[in-house]
Amino acid sequence: MKIKHLTLAAGMLAAAVLIASIATADLSPGAKAPNFTLPTLNGKTFSLQNALKPPTKVVVLDIWATWCPPCRAEVPYLVNLNKKFAGKGVQFVGVAIDSEKSPVSSFAKDKGIGYTVALDPNAKTVGNLYQVRGIPATYIIDRKGVIRYAHSGFSGQSEAAEIDKEIQTLLAGK
Repeated sequence: MKIKHLTLAAGMLAAAVLIASIATADLSPGAKAPNFTLPTLNGKTFSLQNALKPPTKVVVLDIWATWCPPCRAEVPYLVNLNKKFAGKGVQFVGVAIDSEKSPVSSFAKDKGIGYTVALDPNAKTVGNLYQVRGIPATYIIDRKGVIRYAHSGFSGQSEAAEIDKEIQTLLAGK
């Protein structure tokens, strides 16, 4: 009987530790955005740390895949927002987690993605650093490297409006 209670207590303790570690590792607004460096579609390298240097005021980080229907639906909204905020200190970067480069390249061309597309095959880098549990995962990061907006999934125009509003708030210095 004592062994059952000890086993149960040990299991509950392990679960509590696991839940606590997940909760403290959360990358919700207010958390520092982890730096990363990844290759891009155009053969260069993208680093969040470098992207946050002036004149950049805001980085919109979107983690997605070509095989993900909500991701495919979100991209046109991000393309439009990228055009809207061009030259205003906002840098968009899409991190594609597809295992192969060619579908990402074709998709980016077909959708007219004019912002940086970085490659993180199978989400090994950014997927782990940002604890991505669902895609698309969108983060808005201020000039100090602090996450100001975090969202998983895409629900359409209302979410695009939220992203737009948060960018405008950050550009206004609020």
